[in-house]
Amino acid sequence: MRYYLSDDGGTLTVSGDTTVFPVAIPDGHREVTAEEYHQAAGTITVPLPGGDVEKADG
Repeated sequence: MRYYLSDDGGTLTVSGDTTVFPVAIPDGHREVTAEEYHQAAGTITVPLPGGDVEKADG
């Protein structure tokens, strides 16, 4: 996943192989880390009830 922010507050995420299907990133957007993107976008992470949940086998 690639994350982009613009100076005017816009957000954009791109998923997948951008070499196969080129994606035109709008002018004014810059690539940022996932942490920077989520902070700017106001993403809220809520833990699942019951604490740590391990992946079930089979």
